[in-house]
Amino acid sequence: MNLPNQSNKNKAGLLGGIFSSLLIGLPAIPLAASAAPSSAVNPCPSIFYEEPHNNQVLVPQGCPPNAATLRQQGQVSGGQNGVVVPINPNVRPGVRGVNPIQPPLPETRQSPIATITPTAGRVNVRLQNNTNTSISYQAIGYTQPRILSGREAIVLRNLPTPVTITMVREDGGFINAMPTSTSEDGTLTLSLNETANFANSDTALRIQSNGQVFVN
Repeated sequence: MNLPNQSNKNKAGLLGGIFSSLLIGLPAIPLAASAAPSSAVNPCPSIFYEEPHNNQVLVPQGCPPNAATLRQQGQVSGGQNGVVVPINPNVRPGVRGVNPIQPPLPETRQSPIATITPTAGRVNVRLQNNTNTSISYQAIGYTQPRILSGREAIVLRNLPTPVTITMVREDGGFINAMPTSTSEDGTLTLSLNETANFANSDTALRIQSNGQVFVN
């Protein structure tokens, strides 16, 4: 005659097991959520403060300044200014995802290294890589970083002025950019040579609307 009591005990045991499972599973939910990786992107990655980028690439606004940024701001003795940018769909994308090098402020510029005559406000730039390593270049505002292999050349056509081109050696070495010729059709030929002297290194070229050419 104890069957009703036995039934009640079975129900109580079943309900107790369900609630116990719920209580055990609850703490795992917030733990799983907290373990999910963050998708936020660091706007100031450490690569900006490692060599050679520490001395060659300006950091984005809002990031702590590195050596190149301090030098560009006049807080450290530095070199020239200038910057320029071209386009070429035939060159494969660059290996490094480095943010564009920012052009120097107008008041920091020195004398132009060359002057060309733009045609309808546009110029052509021929880059001749005389080094034995690849050079990553970018037409700021026009292309992503692209690669120019060692001992090769590329012509960037119909670039609207003012325009800025950045140049970084893939092996981390220094580049000395020298104009070798200008033509009446608004074409500037730039020779990119190896240099061991940081004081003579250039990472950017700029052509102003009046055709004046600066390097930095």
